[in-house]
Amino acid sequence: MKKVFSMVALVLSLYVLSAQTLQDAQHEIDNENYFRAKQILGKLMSDPNANKADVAYYMGNAYLKSDDADSALVFYKKVFNTESKTALGHVALGRIALLSKNPAEATVNFTRATQLTKQKNANIYYEIGDAYFSPKVISLNAAISNFESAYALDNKNCQIMIASGDAYLENSSTDNTMGGKAMNKYESASEACKTNPLALIKMGRLAVRGRIYDQAIESFNKALAIDQKYPIVYKELAEAYYLSKQYDKVKPNYEKYIALSPGDNQAKTSLITLYFQSKEYDKAIDESTKGLANDPSNYVFQRVIAFSNFELKRYKEAAEASAKFWANPTKKVKDIDYIYSARIAAQAGDTTAALNYFKVALANDSSCDLLGEYAKVLFQAKHYTEAVAQYSLKKAKCDKLNSVEVFYLGRCYYSMGDSLMADTTFAEFTQRNPTSPDGYMWRAMTNLKIGKPEDFNAYPFYLKYIEIAGSDPVKYKRNLPDAYSYVGIYTFEKLKDKVKAKENFSKALEIDPTNSIALEYMKQFN
Repeated sequence: MKKVFSMVALVLSLYVLSAQTLQDAQHEIDNENYFRAKQILGKLMSDPNANKADVAYYMGNAYLKSDDADSALVFYKKVFNTESKTALGHVALGRIALLSKNPAEATVNFTRATQLTKQKNANIYYEIGDAYFSPKVISLNAAISNFESAYALDNKNCQIMIASGDAYLENSSTDNTMGGKAMNKYESASEACKTNPLALIKMGRLAVRGRIYDQAIESFNKALAIDQKYPIVYKELAEAYYLSKQYDKVKPNYEKYIALSPGDNQAKTSLITLYFQSKEYDKAIDESTKGLANDPSNYVFQRVIAFSNFELKRYKEAAEASAKFWANPTKKVKDIDYIYSARIAAQAGDTTAALNYFKVALANDSSCDLLGEYAKVLFQAKHYTEAVAQYSLKKAKCDKLNSVEVFYLGRCYYSMGDSLMADTTFAEFTQRNPTSPDGYMWRAMTNLKIGKPEDFNAYPFYLKYIEIAGSDPVKYKRNLPDAYSYVGIYTFEKLKDKVKAKENFSKALEIDPTNSIALEYMKQFN
């Protein structure tokens, strides 16, 4: 709480605001200018004529939408008054309930809010729909229902049209007709409110989503023609130019975006995030390092440095940056932080930390890739039974394992002493990867444990291994001597072919002059 008010005080001391009404603040929130909204609302907090409860509600919205739920809760709790019990106060209680994952309580409060306004207040329906939809979708059906109720009461309100369009667009992943409904809402809003650029921005985003970059850029430029000081448009333009490979236009637009958002760290991190998403990891690291020079406690910069170094296979640097991120008391942790931290710890050799991170990550995201990665770390930690269980879970959930996972599953069975399952699993690996020598080597090692030594069960697999790996004795110097020695023993003991046997023992000694088996058998030929 102290942090929230110190931020507001700092903002007020640095900026003089021309817009000072609650409606102006609402407008900035609707237009995704959350930093500006906080500035206006911060000033209204000290205005004796302002309705403090309403100001607190919209300050909560501004913080929630800028990814600061803790600060949002502080303000939402200031809205409800047990004596007046306003509709907006009940909406605030509903938002608190949703943030506390109590949808039943939220429904009670939202219903009470609409009852207090006799179901005739479009803004209350809009705020309820927004609570279900932004910044995180909690119930798409509830959001659409409330937005439509708001629209029925006020069909000239552009923001209600735009919010409905956003909700329909979100629903387009399961219903192809929803994309068209979203565009219709945006076009209606653009036509109804010609001085509001937000609808054009939304249309541009929809075009980006469809990879129609020229159309997107045209929409963004039309938005700028309406308001050249609208920060978010420059960010959208920069990203559209980047995606359309017009790289020379990216940085100038980001610079304008940042210049129009002074003091807004979220604006500064946008370009860095884009570099990371576009796999320009070195640039992401460079810009994040520069950012930390001016803002040493910025956890977003630390996160990007850790993730980018991991992608560049600089695991030591990734681990160092990850440690700084987790030690940062101001950090706001996302699911992806646990996933990357698990991967980084695994590559850095800290299997205990990797297992702990994976457990948390899997509680929130049991995707196929993550299940496979967790199983591998369990194998590396020698938790073979658990690793087999994880690989089995992934196979059941995701239909099959990839080739690398089949290989590690075979290694698990081998280490557990289950030679029959190991052989079956390595057989599947060799079937999928017939030109890889590793599968044949492990089948050979497994078959050494199956049957009697004189059965020479491993012979065909060592022979196949030699066939593939023998062309590069330097690369496969670790296992080739044993393979040649085993084939030598087979040809000497089973086939009684001393010439072939000597040839194989000689090849083993060429690679490893200290190979004890080959040295011992070579005495037979002296």
